[in-house]
Amino acid sequence: MRFKSFLCFLLISSYVYSSENILKNDFDNYVKLSNSEKSYENTINILEHISNVNKVIFDEYAKKIDLDETLAVSQCLNAKAKELVDSYSDCIAVGLTLKKALTLNALELNAIVQKIQDTYPTLAKELKIINSPIPFTKVVSSSKDMIYDVYLNVNNSFLYERLNYKLPFNTIEKIKDDKRFEKFLSMAISNPKLNFLQSTFLEFDDTNYNYETSFLLGLNRVLNKKYDLKTNIYFENALLKAIPQKDKDKANFWLYLLNKDENSLNALKESNDLNIYTLYIKQQLKEKIKFGDNFKLLDYNYFKKYSNDKKILINSFAKTLSTFDENKVSPEFNLGLMQVSLRKAEKIMLLNNLITKKEELFDLKINIDYFNYILDDLKSDYSHPLMCFYGYINNKEYLNDKFKFDLFNTKSLYEPYLSLELMGNEKAKAFIVSFIAYTKIIDNKELSLEEFFKNLFQLSVSH
Repeated sequence: MRFKSFLCFLLISSYVYSSENILKNDFDNYVKLSNSEKSYENTINILEHISNVNKVIFDEYAKKIDLDETLAVSQCLNAKAKELVDSYSDCIAVGLTLKKALTLNALELNAIVQKIQDTYPTLAKELKIINSPIPFTKVVSSSKDMIYDVYLNVNNSFLYERLNYKLPFNTIEKIKDDKRFEKFLSMAISNPKLNFLQSTFLEFDDTNYNYETSFLLGLNRVLNKKYDLKTNIYFENALLKAIPQKDKDKANFWLYLLNKDENSLNALKESNDLNIYTLYIKQQLKEKIKFGDNFKLLDYNYFKKYSNDKKILINSFAKTLSTFDENKVSPEFNLGLMQVSLRKAEKIMLLNNLITKKEELFDLKINIDYFNYILDDLKSDYSHPLMCFYGYINNKEYLNDKFKFDLFNTKSLYEPYLSLELMGNEKAKAFIVSFIAYTKIIDNKELSLEEFFKNLFQLSVSH
């Protein structure tokens, strides 16, 4: 049985259509599917009305379609690495990611390779690479696709311990013109510990690349303490390629941090976009900041029970994540005003013996209640609102893994702004601006960026 192509057919359409109405319609049909009985005809009928088949929908579809093959695909996708060792080749190909594979020992990986090398030779080669004594020499001499597959899909520990070397010239020539190159560059730069891999790009020619690549190359030199003309050139090139005002502000901000020059300062002063970069300059110049009508204030009777600190957090999260759209649905099924993760909500229901229908998560009060469950759990580990935000939109495991990279290290120059860029999440920067705005609106307090970042590096008593 070969069902990997069948799985790809269903999932490859994910996020092709992503308008708000279509995503809400997909969720409504998912709820309809989850409430239905097992039936091939009924399931197919509902699926025809869904535009984006994400994994949540696929798992439910597999339960209800009443076909053994489809259910097997779902079970393989969700299987643990150890379970896949004793499975068959098709199931291994569907369920075994490189991250999962790295949890297996050498003998287990060899056993899997023997099973799949005839039917899935590419995956078998990749497993041989990560299982080899010196994976780096194997991967850099491989095909372009295999280089990308390995580097972009192994875990951070493997990158640091086994692949943190300067890439040979021939390898760079293989990968530099691929559309995945920007993602590769971002991966290499986002982890400060990958210093040898980063050295590959210190003199890289950015002539034929876009804004993001030029900006990343400049950031790479800052990360590696190269505060010189070449670094400025990368940021200047990024500025020339920038189209949205926010991108121009970002490039000018880093030029200003490096040089304290009048041109960058004036450009940031004249920008009509309020973002973390222009906010920094306005506060440095002690200008009066008008937050305006963009910062709507939630005003409901049951809000009165919350402290001002909680109101600031709720408004900041809602503004950043949903722009106050109570019916917003993300492609991953984060729902409502606070973009509550459906998966997290289901875990909360299970742990707290709660009964809440999926569609009820759009109810404003229920949505905020689940937000509070998630936030209170995060606060047990992280004391700073920014860390809670990162944990909320990802999870604790993701955030703790990031901390292993020495991000937000107070001893580093240009912190915390360097780490903000390396974290690679634009919503986090918007959250900071919203938090400062709502501190002014709700608490009538002027909060500077410097004050906001105070105690950022103190995680919690348990860390």
